[in-house]
Amino acid sequence: MSVKYKLYQIVDPRHPSRNGKWFAKTCTSEVLHTKDLAQEISKKCTVTEVDTLAVLSALKDVVKEHLKDGRKVVLDGFGYFHIGIKSVVVDHPDDFKPEEHIKRVYTNFVPAGSYDPVTRTVHRAFNEGVKFEEMQDYPGHVSGVEGKKP
Repeated sequence: MSVKYKLYQIVDPRHPSRNGKWFAKTCTSEVLHTKDLAQEISKKCTVTEVDTLAVLSALKDVVKEHLKDGRKVVLDGFGYFHIGIKSVVVDHPDDFKPEEHIKRVYTNFVPAGSYDPVTRTVHRAFNEGVKFEEMQDYPGHVSGVEGKKP
């Protein structure tokens, strides 16, 4: 199996030097829901699908409560979750009003990984061994053009 991607050509009047260049975006091949995962998990261990669904539901509730209290939640070997915000700038700290100036709250997920001090890179367990393949026959696909250049 591989992760499929599509190539898109940049058309951006604000940044003319980028125009005509190409970039890739991944394509989701299938969506798995909690019930699907519970079925797969129950086949790999002695826990029933119903019990797995109950644990996953409880996990969601517990993680949410801890995030709302400003904690980082680490699932060892899986990754961690934490809350982030986007806010507008103010001229002085006394001018900042959270209800007015915080514009968005979001949850970040960072997959577990290990740091390599030699290359100074982080290796994410979920990304190891991923192979890529260009999706064929989509609007904008340029067949037979090496490097997909215009």
